[in-house]
Amino acid sequence: MGRREKVSYTIKSVAHALAVLEELGKEGDELGVSELSRRLNLHKNNIFRLLATLETRGYVEQNKETENYRLGLKIVELAQNYLKQSNLLKQIRPILEEIVRKTNENVGLAVLRDQWIVYLDVIEADQVVKVACRAGWRIPAYASASGKVQLAYKSQSEVEKLIDWKNVKAFTPNTITNKESFLKHL
Repeated sequence: MGRREKVSYTIKSVAHALAVLEELGKEGDELGVSELSRRLNLHKNNIFRLLATLETRGYVEQNKETENYRLGLKIVELAQNYLKQSNLLKQIRPILEEIVRKTNENVGLAVLRDQWIVYLDVIEADQVVKVACRAGWRIPAYASASGKVQLAYKSQSEVEKLIDWKNVKAFTPNTITNKESFLKHL
């Protein structure tokens, strides 16, 4: 079944529930019903019902003090199961371990997903000083070495489409936030 055919089988309520999860996962902030309603352009009542359903299944949690919502532990369980089931990780893990043994440096396997770098696996070397990174971490591609490497193999037009240049922000003093400078850097 092709992509075009599958679109006709889309269930709106499922798509809306996934949009809620994706919005909660964007920046790591807790969000309330009103803010989610505004961002997703859905009625508050609809957002409330979606959140109630997701909460009963463990996909979101409500902060009892602020009444805002955040991703729940069920998301972590699913992510861990994905990592366990991934053939890519099973095949690449021995190679990553060998690189760590030879270099005594941290090694991470990262993929480019939209404008983000997502670390699928990280193996830490036995060093006192190390850069902290964990499997599942998501970092803007423009703000990481892994992201820059993957973006360097894309066309300029692809890079321009991937990065939301209006919302680029500096994560360190060395983060390049100017589009022209960034493209030249690649």
